[in-house]
Amino acid sequence: MDGEILSIDDIRIDQAADSQHEAIEAAGAMLVARELVGPEYIAAMHKREDSFSTYLGNGVALPHGTFEVKDSVQGTGIVVLQYRDGVKWGAEGEAHLVIGLAATGEDHIDILSELAEVLQDEEVCKRLWTTDDAQVILDALRPS
Repeated sequence: MDGEILSIDDIRIDQAADSQHEAIEAAGAMLVARELVGPEYIAAMHKREDSFSTYLGNGVALPHGTFEVKDSVQGTGIVVLQYRDGVKWGAEGEAHLVIGLAATGEDHIDILSELAEVLQDEEVCKRLWTTDDAQVILDALRPS
């Protein structure tokens, strides 16, 4: 994986969203702003969510695009939005951390396995969605 997967600038603390749709839009816009994906990727993130929920449990959702837009992916990275009050995520639960993902090639496999190790710990997740310090999130989620 080339480049930095996650930086302090890719983390937004104490955000507000009225809906899952709005949270996906915000994550997608951050990925576009980082020039990791083209704008069409955001629609593909919604399409993915319509066919398969990206809610992982422990207050975490990991929205990402569908295979059909892989050509619009220019780089690999994640962005993190913290929603302390939560965002209703379909019927699955409430997301307090929304992690937008874009990945070229097979990079997503490495990122997902590293994130899964951290995000399976409920206490860690709660600490990440209540912290006031983006550095805490960065230190926990930055792939090694």
